[in-house]
Amino acid sequence: MIGIDIFSVAFCALILIYACCSDIKKRSVTNRLWLLMIAVGIPIAFYNILIQGMPFLIRFTYSVIFTFVFAYLFFRLRLFGGADAKCLIALSVLIPVNPGFTFFSYQFPINFSSFVMHDPFPFAVTTLLNATLFSLCVPIGLFIYNLLTLRRNELKGDFGLAFIGYKLRIDALSDMVNKHTRLVHSYEEEEGDVKRIFIFGGREIDAEVVEALKEYRAQGKIGDKVWVTPELPFILSITAGFFTALLYGNLIFNIMLALML
Repeated sequence: MIGIDIFSVAFCALILIYACCSDIKKRSVTNRLWLLMIAVGIPIAFYNILIQGMPFLIRFTYSVIFTFVFAYLFFRLRLFGGADAKCLIALSVLIPVNPGFTFFSYQFPINFSSFVMHDPFPFAVTTLLNATLFSLCVPIGLFIYNLLTLRRNELKGDFGLAFIGYKLRIDALSDMVNKHTRLVHSYEEEEGDVKRIFIFGGREIDAEVVEALKEYRAQGKIGDKVWVTPELPFILSITAGFFTALLYGNLIFNIMLALML
């Protein structure tokens, strides 16, 4: 059993690392990776059911269904993409329960809540919750960057945008085409004025949009800078959440328990 846990963890780690490299380089991850994880996970699940019986079947079913619901909810809310949802569902099949093994006398995971109560979430959902916590570092980092680089008048009326993006000169937008950066606003001309319309998830930057913004700027209808937001692959946060779940368990759950004690 321990050998199977080690194999599942090592196999999943390699898949996630490869997915991160692919997403950074190509901004896409092939579905074959998630199908491969499921193809490997199903025989392992059948073996564990034969060995452990109904208790494992219940935990396996709970893992897949609960993870599917969470992943689908996050996807529908546009908090991450379809590849991220498929990754988590595949993870719920390959590693339905928290792996438990020792490595150089080190017990995985170090779950600080284990002395009080067990983490109620499947391993894949714990990975997602950890990933969500890591992703919060991005808006905090952007806010600090904006505080250090922008003048006070540049933040006036746009204070909330400092958490989701940064200001960039219009002349530099040409370098951002197909560079995983999006405009925070859509700019539309109405009755001689240009209105900013906030777009959830941002608007794609292409040559036509850049030329329109340059024309608006030349006419004095907008300033020299516009707000842009980076498109960071959530698979990076999922991978960090996976290793954190493996080593330390559910960070949010453990923090909450620590505050309660």
